[in-house]
Amino acid sequence: MKVGKFRVRRKALSPVIATLLMVAIAVAAAIITYVWSMGLLGGLMGTGGQQTKEQLIIEVYNWKGTELNFTVRNVGPTNVEIDKIYLEGASQTVTGTLTVNVGGTQALVITSPSGSFSSGASYTLKIVTKTGAVFSFSVVKGRAG
Repeated sequence: MKVGKFRVRRKALSPVIATLLMVAIAVAAAIITYVWSMGLLGGLMGTGGQQTKEQLIIEVYNWKGTELNFTVRNVGPTNVEIDKIYLEGASQTVTGTLTVNVGGTQALVITSPSGSFSSGASYTLKIVTKTGAVFSFSVVKGRAG
């Protein structure tokens, strides 16, 4: 159809622009579906179980002589039951109560740690809970921290 000097087309958009719009709409729909499904799956699966709720820190330690005294604090929202304690990969015998209540502290003692340790050197202390969570700390023999 011709109106004056200009030709009027009946098509509203060119096929290229229409294709680009359809791709953009499909991508937006895919993103919305992904976000919705991740929210649904996250709600169904929980927050990762008990291990992510357990949180321990070492407040203070003293490793002078043949005893490693340390105090752990439970900064998580659930009570923590300690299962094993390792010093440089070797399982250790610990005296003290192995349950730490929420917000509470617990003093623990490793008497005569198994293994050979040099004064002034840093060693890895790992605390493993009943649920399998592992907390790793660095302690130095001959120092209090």
